[in-house]
Amino acid sequence: MTKLVIMSDLHIDVNDFGDFEYNTLISLLKEKEISHLHLAGDISNDLEDVTKPFLEKLSQHVHLTYNLGNHDMLGLDEKTIQAQDGQILELPGRSLIHLAGWYDYGFNTTKTDEEHLTSKNFYWFDRKLDRPLSDPEITKDSLDKLERLLLVAKQPAIVAMHFVPHQSFIPDHPYFQRFNAFLGSPRFHNLFVQRQVTDVVFGHLHHRHDRVIGGVRYQARPLGYKREWQMIRQFLKQHPHLVTGPNYELAKRYRDVKDKPEFQEFYQKYLKKELSDALIRYDLSEI
Repeated sequence: MTKLVIMSDLHIDVNDFGDFEYNTLISLLKEKEISHLHLAGDISNDLEDVTKPFLEKLSQHVHLTYNLGNHDMLGLDEKTIQAQDGQILELPGRSLIHLAGWYDYGFNTTKTDEEHLTSKNFYWFDRKLDRPLSDPEITKDSLDKLERLLLVAKQPAIVAMHFVPHQSFIPDHPYFQRFNAFLGSPRFHNLFVQRQVTDVVFGHLHHRHDRVIGGVRYQARPLGYKREWQMIRQFLKQHPHLVTGPNYELAKRYRDVKDKPEFQEFYQKYLKKELSDALIRYDLSEI
C-alpha cells in the first residue's frame, strides 16, 4: 500500500527550519510509514538555494514531489515556472495532479482589474514576481492545463494545488478584503465539478478546512508561519504573564516568548504534533 501525505506552506526560511525541525519531520514520516510526501507550495522564498537542498535531504528518506506556490516563484522566469507547473503522477489506483493555480480577482468583484493591479503592486508579495501575462490570463492558462491533465488522469484523481479554489474559504473579515482578489479563483471549483473531481488539497491561506462542496472534498492543513501555529497559541494561553499586547498581534506575542527557556522546552516537546496535524493522508492500493 502506498501511503501518500500532502503538506503545504512550510515556509522553511521564515520558520527557521534547522536540523531539529528537519529531523523531527523525518522521524514523523518514518513513524507513520509514509512512502510519498507531496509539498503543495510555499516551501520557501528561494527555490534554488534554500528549497532544493532541503528537498534533496528529504528525498533520501521518502519519495518526494512538489508543486510551486507564489513564494516559490520568487526569482524564477516564466519559462521556468511553466516547466515545473502542472504535472500528473500515476499512483496505485488513481492519479495525483499537482499545479500552483493562480487568481483572477474573482473573489472580489467590487473593483476593476486595474484597481486590483494597483493594490497588488503596492503591497502584495506577488509584485516581486516576473510574470508577463495578466493575472486573469495566467489563471486561464492554469485552468486549461488542469483540464488537459484531468482528461488523461486515472480516476478518481487527487488534485494538489496551492491557491484557493472556492469562495467559501475566503475569510469574512475586513482585514482580508484587500487580499481576497489575490487568493485564488472560483473557476477552479467549476472545473472540478464539471470533471467530477472528488479530492482537492490546497493551501495559501494558512487556514485549515475539511469540507465537501458540490461533491468535491476540499482539504487544507497548511503549516503556515510559526507565529500562527496552534502550539504557539497554546503556549501563549498557558503563559499569559510572558507576553504583552492584544491577542491579534501574533508576531509580537511570538517574539516575546520565542527565546525563553520555557518556550524552547515546550517547542521541543510539541513540534512533532504540530507537523503531524499538518498532514493530509491518503492510503492508496490498487483498485
